[in-house]
Amino acid sequence: MYNRSEIVRTANKLATTGLSKSQAFKRAWALAKGQTLFVKGVTKGKRQIAIDHMKNYQLEDVAITLVNNSADYFEDDILEVIATINGKSYCVGYLPPSTSGLLSKVMNYGTALKGALKQIVGGNGLYYGLRINAQMA
Repeated sequence: MYNRSEIVRTANKLATTGLSKSQAFKRAWALAKGQTLFVKGVTKGKRQIAIDHMKNYQLEDVAITLVNNSADYFEDDILEVIATINGKSYCVGYLPPSTSGLLSKVMNYGTALKGALKQIVGGNGLYYGLRINAQMA
């Protein structure tokens, strides 16, 4: 069951960011139902090794957290994707600016977002990638 008051509150806050009411409600409902998002920046540092290690676990064993990155000097509203396995956390990438700008504003207004690992793609000589499912908590 969806929390309609939370959806309406989120849509009203999104409408103040420049979206029309109709667009804001569509985005809020899509976020409540869950959106599949692609994680960017997975090739930096040792993230490929971390994602390769994540393949050894079930998708349900990997906890995904979206965190607002305040240390980035170039963009204010970038969301980090943090993967946690057995109590150990690692930043495995970032959400693209097209979606993180909107989602960070939603998080700044007090709406909690939860993430779940949906799929690990790539391998066999190719770079790994991640797809996550994000929705309102």
